[in-house]
Amino acid sequence: MFLPEAGDWAVSFSAAPFLNYVGNLFSGATASNTAPTANFLNGNNTIIGKYYVDAQTAYRGLLRIGINSQGTDNLVADDVARAADPTSTSTVTDHWAAAQHFIGLGVGMEKRRGKTRLQGYYGGEFMFALSGSTNTYTYGNAFTSKDQLPTSTNWPGLTSGGTNQRTLESDQGGTFGISLQGFIGFEYFFMPKISVGGEYTWGINFQSTAQGTQTVEAANGTTSTSTTTHTGATSNFSLDSGINNPWGAPAGNLYINFHF
Repeated sequence: MFLPEAGDWAVSFSAAPFLNYVGNLFSGATASNTAPTANFLNGNNTIIGKYYVDAQTAYRGLLRIGINSQGTDNLVADDVARAADPTSTSTVTDHWAAAQHFIGLGVGMEKRRGKTRLQGYYGGEFMFALSGSTNTYTYGNAFTSKDQLPTSTNWPGLTSGGTNQRTLESDQGGTFGISLQGFIGFEYFFMPKISVGGEYTWGINFQSTAQGTQTVEAANGTTSTSTTTHTGATSNFSLDSGINNPWGAPAGNLYINFHF
C-alpha cells in the first residue's frame, strides 16, 4: 500500500541532496556527482517526524536538544621564571572554555486530503526554544605590581604578548523564542510509504534575548581591577510567511518522507 495508515510513523529529511544527485545524473554531470546524504530538513539539526492517528490525520513533532562544551589550552611564557632568568623556557597555561546550548520543541496537527498518490495537507504547529552561549578565560600569568603587562593569549587568535587588559568572561545572553504557524503543502508517494513533497508556512514569532555581560580585568598599578559591562537586551516580533523560528527554516521546504 502506497499511502500512510493509522499507526504509521514518518521521519523527514531534506530532499535537496537526492534531487541534486538525480539532476546531475540526467544532466550528465556524473564526474562531480556524489552520493546523496540524509540532511536535516531545516539545516539546524532538528529531528522532524509524524504519527498518523488515521489516514487523514497526523500529529507532528520537532525536537532538538544540543549541548556543547569545549576547552582550549595555550602555552605562553612564564613571566615569573623569565624575570628570574631571561633565558628560561618555562611556560604557563591560558585556558578558554566555551559552552553553548539549544533546546527546542515543536508540536502540531496535520490534516490530509486526497485518495491517490498525490496528497494535500494543512494544519498548524507551536514551537519554542531556549539557547545561549558563554565563554570563560583563565590566564597563567597574573597581574602584579611588578608585572602590569603579563604575557597572555589573545583569544581566539592564539597569539600572545604583553597586555594591560584581558577578557575573563563573555555571556551572550539567553534567547527565548516561541512561534505559532500554519502550513500547507503536498506529498507525492512515488514508492510505497516513501514520498516527496513541499510545504509553505505562515505565522507569528516572538524572540527575546536577555542582557549579555562581559567581564574584563585591567592593570591598576598594583594588581588588576575587574569590570563587568552589559549589552542591551533585544526582542523581535514578526508576522509573515516562512516563520519557522526558532529553528530558522526557509519559507518553503522540499522534503522526503519515510513511513513505517
